[in-house]
Formats: sequence, structure tokens, C-alpha cells
Amino acid sequence: MPRRFLGIRLLLVFVAINTVLFGMLVTSLTSDHPWLGDILPGQFGGGASSSGYWVFFSLVLLVNAVTVLIAGFVLMLSAMMDGGHDEKRLNRHLGNLADDQRESILASHREEAASSHIQMIAGRSILIAGAVFVTLAFAGVSLSFAGASPEQQMFRDNGYAVSNAEVTRTGVGLFTADQLLGAFLLDLPEIYEWHVGTLTNNVAQPLFTHFVFAFRTAMGLIALVLFASLLRPAPKPRSEADTQEAVEENAAALR
Repeated sequence: MPRRFLGIRLLLVFVAINTVLFGMLVTSLTSDHPWLGDILPGQFGGGASSSGYWVFFSLVLLVNAVTVLIAGFVLMLSAMMDGGHDEKRLNRHLGNLADDQRESILASHREEAASSHIQMIAGRSILIAGAVFVTLAFAGVSLSFAGASPEQQMFRDNGYAVSNAEVTRTGVGLFTADQLLGAFLLDLPEIYEWHVGTLTNNVAQPLFTHFVFAFRTAMGLIALVLFASLLRPAPKPRSEADTQEAVEENAAALR
């Protein structure tokens, strides 16, 4: 698929998702019975400032963050699957062609390599932005759900289950940092007990535990893809002298 059409499709998906979410919010706010209260925790009777709507806004942030993340993954994987850019090896396979035909193919190859490299840089930037976006969304969802369900026990503090009403913003922020460190450092903080906060997820709350697992898995995949992309060398521009040298080497090999 041409890269420009890929970008347009990703943009259309992003716009469609936000249109649906905006429609859900409007229909709930304008109805006599806010129907979002039937599927989300919290209060929905006091307008958009109610705790239930904060839950909805945090989920909107999460959905948009995941959309950005998927766009970054698509661009990165598409660029990484384009194959290598070893021009010398390609030049050896073109030994039976005339010099002008060979140079035309090599020039096209260089353009594709440069385009792929630019797409990888763009995908890497979007992936990093998506990681930041998802991290903020993770903290927002955790905090909003805790505020909407104060009687629940989503967290443990120093190994003991605590009610959500006792959880602070700082605690959730440190909990998020712990999850990031665990994802990026291959669970070394858990092994050596390096923690920046005292909160952990309460395994007795499976939905939240699955959410934490999904977040850490996504962060781990981001780290893996970014590391793999850095190992791929960037295509080097070829000067006319380099091209002529490659042609002469190939001609000498044929004699």
C-alpha cells in the first residue's frame, strides 16, 4: 500500500473513533437518563464534572492514545518489513544489465530506501508520542476509576489492600512509574525490589489487574520495536564516485 494512502487511512480511523466517542457523550448529556451510567461507574447526575464523566473522559484519552500507538506500530513495522538496503549486494545481482539500466535500478532502490528510512523516523516519533500518551491515559484511567468507586480496593499499599478513597494522585503517579520501569527494565525492579512507590495492583480485582498487564505488555513491545529499529542502519547516500566505483568493480568481476 502506498505510504500516503496508509497515512490517510490511519487519519480517517482516528477521526471516525473520535466522532463516535463525541456522539456517545452528547447523547448521554442530553438524555433524561444518562445512559453512560449503565455501563460506567461513578455519578452522572451533575453534568460533565461528575465522577462518571471523568471516567469517560479518561477512557476517551486511552482510546485515542491506543489509536496513536497502533498508527506508530503500523508505520514502524511497514518500514522494517521493506527489507534490507544493501546496494552492493543488489549491484552484484544486476551484473548482466547495461550500466545505464543498472544505475536506473539502483537509483530507484536508493529512493525506496530513503523513503523507508523517513517513514521509520516518523513511525518512531509517533510511537514515542503514543507511549507518552498511553502512560498519561493509564494514570488517568486508574485515578478516575478509583475516584468513581471509592469503596473498591483496586490497589495494595505495602502489601495490604486499601480502599480507593485512600489512594492519592501522587500514589497513582508513582504506581505508573513503577509499571513503566518494570516494562522497560524487564521486571528487574520486581526482582531486586526497586520501587519508587508503595502501591501495587490488587490481584483480587481482576479487571484492573488485566489492565495493568496490558499496559506493561504494550510498553514492553514499544521498547522492543524501538530497539530493533535502532539496530537497522540508515541508508547512506551514494555519491557519483561511489556509484562509478561499484560499476567498475562489477565490470571487473565479469571479465
